[in-house]
Amino acid sequence: MKQIIIDNKKASRGLTILVAVLLLFILGIPLIFYLFFYHSPFYKFMISNFYLIYVAIILFCYIIYHGVFHYEIKFTYSSFIIQSRRTISSWFGSKVYNLELSNDMLIGFRFIRSFSSINDKLLIQIKSSSGRKSAVRIPLTLISKARKKKLSNIFNQIMEQNGCQTK
Repeated sequence: MKQIIIDNKKASRGLTILVAVLLLFILGIPLIFYLFFYHSPFYKFMISNFYLIYVAIILFCYIIYHGVFHYEIKFTYSSFIIQSRRTISSWFGSKVYNLELSNDMLIGFRFIRSFSSINDKLLIQIKSSSGRKSAVRIPLTLISKARKKKLSNIFNQIMEQNGCQTK
């Protein structure tokens, strides 16, 4: 197997910029209109529909809480590396997922879809050299069905080489 790299660099950056622009519109524009355009129709509209600002703040906090993850998955001939970290909130000390495994350690995998989040979780089931089984959940943001299918095919090939049953 040649080296295969799967990532969401463009999507995670775009979503992060969108969230930052949303924050600018939530906080910056109402403040500017309050200070400089107090009697404008736009300011009167904002005051009469003030609940929209609350909805936008709740949406912004929800996205920050669940996070936007940048992931990169590299497959080589004998191993694979999965790296996933938050884009902005990683600066504040959030968890960084970094998993490097040889292909013979993989015994299972599954994608877990959350209804209330933009993140899917990749559950990797592994078996160590001592025989101990464990599982690791790695969050992945904005993973498409095509990428899930491609990852599933690669993981199934690895599991077939290991002699594990595939779904």
